[in-house]
Parts: sequence; structure tokens; C-alpha cells
Amino acid sequence: MKRHSFVILLTALLCAVCAASCSNSSESSTPPQPSTRPGATLSEAQPTTQPVTKNAAATKPAKTNNKKKTKTKTTVTATQPATPRQNPVATTSPTAPKNIPGNTINGSNINPNIGNIADRVTDDINSKQVSGISLSETDIELAVGDTAEISVTYTPSDAMYKICSTNLSGSSVEITAKTNSKITIKGKSAGTCVLTVTSQNGHKATCSITVKRNETITDDSKIPHTDLCTAENVNRWAADITAECQNLGMKQNASLKGVGIAFDTAENAGKTQSYNEVKASYVQNVKAQLESLIEGEYKDYVFNCYAESKGGGEYYINVVISKEAE
Repeated sequence: MKRHSFVILLTALLCAVCAASCSNSSESSTPPQPSTRPGATLSEAQPTTQPVTKNAAATKPAKTNNKKKTKTKTTVTATQPATPRQNPVATTSPTAPKNIPGNTINGSNINPNIGNIADRVTDDINSKQVSGISLSETDIELAVGDTAEISVTYTPSDAMYKICSTNLSGSSVEITAKTNSKITIKGKSAGTCVLTVTSQNGHKATCSITVKRNETITDDSKIPHTDLCTAENVNRWAADITAECQNLGMKQNASLKGVGIAFDTAENAGKTQSYNEVKASYVQNVKAQLESLIEGEYKDYVFNCYAESKGGGEYYINVVISKEAE
């Protein structure tokens, strides 16, 4: 009986210890609750931990440190990362640094034999210079309207710069075609002329040309204007007009110059005419214009008739009149 009572007492004691242990564990894990007893005030019902309000700065204690701290305000762009700073584009040409030496490269330090090479090139060029020039003809006789070809030969035959210029000493011949190796000439009027051909480096060759009147062509022969309008024929037309003015009683004064009555031979370009046809046209035209210009007697006037080249194988024939000085 006593042993049974002891066991019951020991069991009750162990249960009490376990119950106390479980109660302590539950209290430590459960947060404290506000008191709900009747009659409790608002301050007693609120939790001991106060929440932080928006105006937190008003509840913070004032700092006792009087030393001011300077803060640097930085702005960070959230939408675009900062790009590295680029150097501005130079507006002027860069100059070489002062520590770089000047250019000392020349032929001698590229190729020690450059001087010899240059000398050989110079010798080759000099050996190919024109040393002489000659013409296939040195004396030619032509009739008015005839043509001839003159060939130009250079020495040495493989010379460089086979270039020439030409010059005529008179107007009885014209050059109708020219290359550096061939020249074509044509007789324009009776007379003599010298053709001079000069190479680029100054060597010269000449050809004497004599132009004779074409005996097969008479003053009544109809020929193309290019063959009819020669310096010889133009001067003959001027002489015929002079003779007609003198027949009218006018005196010639060779010092008179200017334009009174003018004939342009180019007006007959493209026509086939004879010398006499053109002469008759010019003389009749002059007489008609003189009648309208002269007041009184022809003997009271002086005149001059002369021809001048207008280039391109054409001429002007001018007739100038003036009242004779009393």
C-alpha cells in the first residue's frame, strides 16, 4: 500500500514539472498581448513598441555635435549610362612634334647608285635630242592654185620630241595642212616666199618657193572662189578700181585710210567665177556709190584704194574719198 502511494506521488510530481516547462516555453514564443481587462486605459491597451511616423525627424533627439559636415551632391542618371568624354575635333592641321627630326631621306641613302642612274638617264635623254632637221625640198616652183608636200626629217631618226613650227616670209603661199613630219603648201599668187621650219630645240631648215601665174587660167576662166581669191588677184582688183576713179577725174592720195566703200571678198565664197566677172561687179558698185557721195565735180575730190587681209584667205578692198583741200 505504501509503495503504491509513492508511485502515484512521483507521477504527479513529474506531471507538474512538465506542465511548468511547457508553460514557460509558450510564454517565450508568444508576443505580449495588450491587456483586455475591464477598465484598462488607451495607453495600457497599446503595445509598448511605438511605430515610426513620417515626421521621424521631429522625434529624433537633436545632435550635440556642432561640427558641420559638407556633403557632395551627386546626380546619377538612371535611364542612360554616362559616356566617356571625347576630345574635340581639331580645326587646324596637326604639327609634327618638336622631337621628331626633319626628313633626311634622299637618293643617296635609298640607293647609293642613284647619282649614277640619274646621270645615265640624263645622257640617254641628251643622246635622243634633235641634232638636226632637213626638208625634202629646198627650192620649189608652183603655179597659182597648185599644191606641194614637203617632208620633215629629224636627226637622229629615233630622236625624242619631233616637234616643229613653221613660218612663211610672204603671202604668195599658204599652208593648207601641217604635221610634225609633213607640210602641205599651196600657191596663192605670183611671187616668191621662204618657208622656215624650226625644231623644238632651235634647229632650222628652209625652202624657197616661187609661185608663177597659171598660164592655163585666163581672166575669163571660171574657177572656184578659193582659187580665184588670191593676194595677186585682190591687188589687181584694187588697181582696176583705182584706174576707174582716176578716169572719173579724181586724184589719188595714198595717205588716206579708213572705210568709205568696202568690199569683202568672202561675199563670193562658194561661187565659181572668173576674174573679169568679179572686176566688173566691183567697178560698177564703186561708181554707183561715188555718184551718191560726191557733191559737185569729181575733180574736187581725192581718193585712195587699197586691200588688206582679214585672215582665212579673205580680204577687204577699201575705197576712201575726201574733199580736196583748197
